[in-house]
Amino acid sequence: MGTDWYPNSRDEQLHMVKTWNTVFVMQASMWNIPQNHISQLATDAQIAETILDKVKSGERTSIDVVQCNVVFKNMETEARFIKKHYLLMPPLTPADFPALLLPLPDETHSPIGPPTGQPALTVTYSGGPHLLTVHLAPLAGTEPPNKRGDYGYALYRGIMPKGGATLEQAAGIKHYLLKEPLSGDELLHYRFTRRKKEHVNFDADESGMTVYFCARYENQKGEHGAWGPVAAAIIP
Repeated sequence: MGTDWYPNSRDEQLHMVKTWNTVFVMQASMWNIPQNHISQLATDAQIAETILDKVKSGERTSIDVVQCNVVFKNMETEARFIKKHYLLMPPLTPADFPALLLPLPDETHSPIGPPTGQPALTVTYSGGPHLLTVHLAPLAGTEPPNKRGDYGYALYRGIMPKGGATLEQAAGIKHYLLKEPLSGDELLHYRFTRRKKEHVNFDADESGMTVYFCARYENQKGEHGAWGPVAAAIIP
């Protein structure tokens, strides 16, 4: 997707994250990025590089391909979390963005403001193991944003184990939920989509846990509309 900062190809994704890891050695403390996120991203990149080399070889198996998908999705989730919460201007300067292979924030005035309206979503079972489908549509009684704003859906999710996560689980890369969320602000796993239907895969050990979804409109400048309602489903 041309308006998203995260690269499309895996080689470019890995190159970006490895570049971040190099810059973070000098700058992470200045930008107040917690060490656990720095370490996790570095680990993700190391694992991703190893599995990608194997998938590119003639010795790959179907299991390697599935593992590669999971590893790169985990790396993307962590990178997007860091970008959303810490790579902002300030504390970053205009010179920092190209060093991180990121576009400068668009500060050009636009006659079209942030998206209006709210999206609603429903969750259905897709028939596959550990697979759910999220259906996105305008919330009843609201209008979608102006199409000239080039908007899509910012879809967030979070998983809560039975009885709520432990503090260790909540601090891990999956950021399991301690309690039922009241709004999308409590959900940290992000996916941007322009589709009205998104398939979401989960790990086998997450079967029986509760996943929460919430969405809001997002335009090409990263501006958001209001949150829609939170929806929940049991992971099959």
